[in-house]
Amino acid sequence: MKSKVIMIAGLAAATALSGSVFAGETKAGAECYAPMSAYSQGMPAVDGFESLTAEKRIVETTMVFRKALSAAEESQACFEDAIALADGEEELAALQAGAEESSRIFAQVQSDFGAKLDEMSGDVLTDMAPAAGPETQAAAEEQSVAGMELLFDSYMALERSQEVNKRFAQAARKPE
Repeated sequence: MKSKVIMIAGLAAATALSGSVFAGETKAGAECYAPMSAYSQGMPAVDGFESLTAEKRIVETTMVFRKALSAAEESQACFEDAIALADGEEELAALQAGAEESSRIFAQVQSDFGAKLDEMSGDVLTDMAPAAGPETQAAAEEQSVAGMELLFDSYMALERSQEVNKRFAQAARKPE
């Protein structure tokens, strides 16, 4: 509950800032920043994280990250379009600053997700304790393979997200 209150407060503050600091007085800038404003405090925590199995932690955490990735892609595409249609240098500069701030927020989410993946990797490897008996050992091996596959998919999502950062950087660049 506390994390939801913090996230809502962060959203309200970020939304207020998005219209004036990052995107000037442009409607497009505020609209483009809005998807990322929910992540201004970093990646949200997964409810009940500590009580979940290692595999379920990976799945739930990756789902939260994929929502952030989707928001980043939406924000990036919006800024790119708004920048292409910008009227004047002042509006362009404000939109580019908004794209840069959105990129910074997403980079923090990526960092948070990467740290969580590293932590969860250790949890999955720790869960691979030697088992007693061939049937138990086979089940443990199957579970560890499943956990490693989930981790691999999660790391691939993190890798794919790097492309969004590149596009944000391009949108935030000043025209030459």
